[in-house]
Amino acid sequence: MTSAKALARFTSRQRLFSVLCALAVLVSWPSLKALVELSLHDERYTYILVIPIISAFFLYSEADRICRDARYCPATGVPLMLLGFVLLFLSRMRLSFSESLTIAAGAMVLLWIGAFILCYGATSFRNARFPLLFLLLIVPIPSAILDRAVAWLQVGSAELAYLLFRVTGVPILKHGMVMSLPGVDIEVAPQCSGIRSTMALFLAGAVLSRLLLRTGWAGLVTILCIGPIGMFRNAVRIVCISLLGVYVDRGFLVGNLHHRGGLLFSLVGFAVLIPLVCLLRRCERFLRFGRMIVGGSGAGL
Repeated sequence: MTSAKALARFTSRQRLFSVLCALAVLVSWPSLKALVELSLHDERYTYILVIPIISAFFLYSEADRICRDARYCPATGVPLMLLGFVLLFLSRMRLSFSESLTIAAGAMVLLWIGAFILCYGATSFRNARFPLLFLLLIVPIPSAILDRAVAWLQVGSAELAYLLFRVTGVPILKHGMVMSLPGVDIEVAPQCSGIRSTMALFLAGAVLSRLLLRTGWAGLVTILCIGPIGMFRNAVRIVCISLLGVYVDRGFLVGNLHHRGGLLFSLVGFAVLIPLVCLLRRCERFLRFGRMIVGGSGAGL
């Protein structure tokens, strides 16, 4: 009888949470639609579409652990939802499109988190903090910050590409973002920064860290390495296409490999990222084993 009551409460909890999430989507539908359109038409924001999918995956796969001590918590959940509604209202005032969408997306996430805490409580929120806080990535990065990231990746990719050209023995002269190869000049434009593939690496790094790593320092190292890995991957793409264009066929410089070869060269980034995560996992095990040895020796003393 007790288990039947617990199951009934759990079902009603799920039902209430679903209703509140649906309400959040309904009241923020215009902003949600604008967010989807932005991600479909601006390649810098295509990653936004997969954020809710990844978050839902972790919430579902870790549901037993997350909901183990579930209890209603309106004292925290209701104020968070009210704050979300206020921010959503403010986003519809006379603001620029970018500012309005940023505030509205943040309000949506706040509504979802508030609904979760209301239905499942603070303890469940702590257990689910990764997938719930991961939803903050749907908030569009302001264009000014994103432009700086693009410029940083552009400069880093050009420098690494120049280094790779020198290592391969190719005669080259570099003038800012322009590199002069035999018979042709190559410009590393902002469109060649690899921001989309770098964001894909960032998401992959976050997911792999959650699945395979156990310590915060290891996850932080993974995230900090994403930028350099993205630059290296982009430099390999620049060098490969340039060499094919110079020594094989000039058509490679403007062909499908140049415009649609991002997925192929993304494998280079993953070929660096996955061994890095595996190495960090082994380091975690080694340090954990070392602490066990030290702890055991101390206990023996």
